[in-house]
Amino acid sequence: MPSAFGLCDRCLHQRLIGNTRGSTFSLCGRSKADPRFPRYPRMPVAACPGFEPRPPGRDPERGPGSSSAGAGAGAGR
Repeated sequence: MPSAFGLCDRCLHQRLIGNTRGSTFSLCGRSKADPRFPRYPRMPVAACPGFEPRPPGRDPERGPGSSSAGAGAGAGR
């Protein structure tokens, strides 16, 4: 299955944010300290200078309102 958020799906800095309508958005954690990175980048991300691989077995952090359901294709659009 192709990843919905591209490179972000494998990045240490990704945080998944859900809303009450069931959509899931990919928040870039680097955006907090570095204005070069958009808070919610356009998807799918193919290249990023701030990419750091997420360690194996570590899931992205989930924000308030997030659930594991609904984190698929079309999320965040």
